[in-house]
Amino acid sequence: MQVTIRLKEAFKSTGSILVCGLPGIAYVGKLSVDHLIRGLGAQLVGEVYSRFFSPYVLIGRDGVVELLRNELYYWTDGAGRGVFFFTGNAQATSPEGQYYIVDEVLETVVGFGVKRVYSLAAFLTRKQFEAPSVYGTATDLSLIEELKKYGVLPMEQGSISGMNGLIFGLTRLKELEGICLLGETNGYQTSTGHYLVDAKAGRAVLQVLAEMLDITVDMKPLEAQAEQMDLLTMRLADFEKQVREELRKVSDRDPSRYIT
Repeated sequence: MQVTIRLKEAFKSTGSILVCGLPGIAYVGKLSVDHLIRGLGAQLVGEVYSRFFSPYVLIGRDGVVELLRNELYYWTDGAGRGVFFFTGNAQATSPEGQYYIVDEVLETVVGFGVKRVYSLAAFLTRKQFEAPSVYGTATDLSLIEELKKYGVLPMEQGSISGMNGLIFGLTRLKELEGICLLGETNGYQTSTGHYLVDAKAGRAVLQVLAEMLDITVDMKPLEAQAEQMDLLTMRLADFEKQVREELRKVSDRDPSRYIT
């Protein structure tokens, strides 16, 4: 199989919007979309399987095996407005696979009436900031002007990697409206290279998206998670500082023992 999309059930969709957030830098996009899915009570309507995901399986707490996959959720406000959400526990490992999966997902949701795609991602920066800004880019200038009304800073250069960026690019190719919202993050990583979840960046992106979609979302869980991550990053920074100090002391005592 290249890509298989298993729709859970036949349903009547009035959804003209798709919101995408897959695992990426600091998990900004995935965190935001997962929070929306839980907060709105969106229903799982499709599972995306592909040979382009990494070749391992996940074992749940009940002992049942699960393949890596992406998922489609659907929510309606009961008044004729519906939104699809695209997320998952992995991205395809190859450029070819990312193109295959994104194209199939877009074709599927377009068949249900989707006309606009929001992609959520991270804006990686080295500068320090008190509160993360939200940057944005879009498929045409009129949408850029729309973003400015919500305090979004237009990206003037750069790139967006992975499926969160690719789905936004293919949206334009398919002549759909597309907006990408990017939460500013320093992208803290552990010693093993894994990104820490940046709940502040996720919250910033989600606040803008919720305003644009005119939906109400409880931000308290994200705020609590952001406080926990602040404490964790402070502890990691202190630990790294201690390690550097110890290495400096060793180097001062015996330069021959210091290895670069």
